[in-house]
Amino acid sequence: MKKVINFLITLVIAFLIFILCISFTINDVVINTLSKEVVSSEISDEFVAQIEDEYEINYEALDEIKENINNSSEINELTEKYFNNIIDSVVNDTEVRMPETKDDVLALIDENEYILEENDIELTDKQKDKIANELTEDGKLSKVYQNVTQNIKEKLSKENVNLIKTYDNITKPAFRWIVLVAIVILTLILAVIKNTYYRWTYNLAVSSFISGVLLAFLFPFVLDSVEMDLTTKILGNASTININPIVNAGYICLCVCALFAVVYIVGNKITRYNDRKYD
Repeated sequence: MKKVINFLITLVIAFLIFILCISFTINDVVINTLSKEVVSSEISDEFVAQIEDEYEINYEALDEIKENINNSSEINELTEKYFNNIIDSVVNDTEVRMPETKDDVLALIDENEYILEENDIELTDKQKDKIANELTEDGKLSKVYQNVTQNIKEKLSKENVNLIKTYDNITKPAFRWIVLVAIVILTLILAVIKNTYYRWTYNLAVSSFISGVLLAFLFPFVLDSVEMDLTTKILGNASTININPIVNAGYICLCVCALFAVVYIVGNKITRYNDRKYD
């Protein structure tokens, strides 16, 4: 009976670790995808168009600007502001609220200014302001995100909308704390059942291994099967989803598994615990 309880608790902890990792990484996955497909292309195209209108600049420099914008951390931060409002709009069935993002766009321009200076181009504050206004105050970015929101509301099935609502719930801090506390409590229960200070690490090693395999190897296949359908409905065109944060979380779980396994093995050697006798 004790073995069955240990087994069930181990599986529950594995599931909770899996959910916790998804909670911490899914936001990055979504934001990275939206940044790549929506914001970065919109901003880089507008930025480059403005530069081409005003100056003569070689294509290599323009490509470098586009690449820098696509890889900028500012892009993800700007996207997250919009995306949080889109989620709120879908979950509560309200109009999407557009955040103030002009300062973010200006910061992005400043971040890429050195490339222009290398090509003997110096933007005035007025020119920077013009580019930022084209994207924000003239509503170009807002229109893009309103279209994304409309695609979500019109094209997604009820199941897909429920998936978005689930995303909203599992990324809340309160949900993460509940899962974390549950893992700690179940670990303490294991420690009491095992009646030693270290043998519960074996169960956590197994739980971490299961979660790591699911996140690093199996979950990507699930996303591959739905990514084209979801991105087409949300973005209007098929795209790949950047799942690196989830895969990396899986590798971290496998490393944690190895750590707990080492603790368990060392503990057995120190105490010379006879597993066959007491299991």
